[in-house]
Amino acid sequence: MAIGSHDSTSSVTPTVRWYYDSTIRAYIFQALVALAVVATLFYIISNTLHNMQTRGIASGFDFLSNRAGFGIIQSLIPYDESYSYGRTFLVGLVNTLVVSALGIILATMLGFSIGVARLSRNWLVARVATLYVETFRNIPLLLLVFFSGYFDRYYVPYLRLVRV
Repeated sequence: MAIGSHDSTSSVTPTVRWYYDSTIRAYIFQALVALAVVATLFYIISNTLHNMQTRGIASGFDFLSNRAGFGIIQSLIPYDESYSYGRTFLVGLVNTLVVSALGIILATMLGFSIGVARLSRNWLVARVATLYVETFRNIPLLLLVFFSGYFDRYYVPYLRLVRV
């Protein structure tokens, strides 16, 4: 080895400028997007508060103590028109939880029954269950909502008139 020769095994990493480094650029772009989101939210909130103050609209939850003035037909807890909006909210929350629990239970029972029916050795029961599953699996939920709304709006009033 000669004196003063350069050793080829030593590696000198070239210095990369920060704006060429993709990791640093990614962090900078993320920070800029986060700053833009925060600035947009600040603008929207400040503009909304200014407009509400200009028009004399109060913000907050003070309205929950005001008298609601309307009734709710189905409620598990006592309620009439003299109760507050807060009580109305509570009645609506309880009604939602009850309907959700019933829906979960009934949907589980229906799904279990149809699933067992698909595994049946009876050809007709298995095919009817398969037809049911494949029909409702391939129809978009929004279309089912439209059909049920149409049925409720146009056919239910006529069904009420039918006396058996």
